[in-house]
Amino acid sequence: MRATPSSPAAVMTDPRPARKEPFVWLVVGIPALTVVAGFVTWWIAAQRADSDVADDHYKRGLAINRVLEREQAAQQAGLGAQVQVQPDNILALRLSAPAGAALPEAVQVVLTHPVQARQDQRIALILNPDGLYRSATAHTVTQYTGQWGLAVEGPAWRLSGARLALQAGAVASLGQTRQP
Repeated sequence: MRATPSSPAAVMTDPRPARKEPFVWLVVGIPALTVVAGFVTWWIAAQRADSDVADDHYKRGLAINRVLEREQAAQQAGLGAQVQVQPDNILALRLSAPAGAALPEAVQVVLTHPVQARQDQRIALILNPDGLYRSATAHTVTQYTGQWGLAVEGPAWRLSGARLALQAGAVASLGQTRQP
């Protein structure tokens, strides 16, 4: 019996390899690419973990309450501060208090970067004979464009809420500032 072109025997004698069929690549290729893309996405997520989520959120909440109490203490005491970036990029701070109030020997200035917390700066300043607080070491502030968060912390109080551009001559006032 001879095979005619329409008979099944004719189709079986000339098989085409599966790798040459485009539909096989669609059926196998799309799920395979999806699995590979899933692993790549997982790897990217594992390498760049979100640093904004804190494990100690409860402790941070308690610390916020303490900060608010310290800010209320500064407001009740009538404290104020004026912070200036001097031409040599060193911070100078003038603390003002009601008459008769004793000024602390040392304060801390906290500069918070608007985006990256690892660039925050905490600078200890001591009271000089001229009435200005300056760093004991020649700690110069790093110049970046944009406004930094500013806070001044004393032993039992805290002044905050101002923004400061870290450029020579920039001035920011906190609390109830008075002229000396």
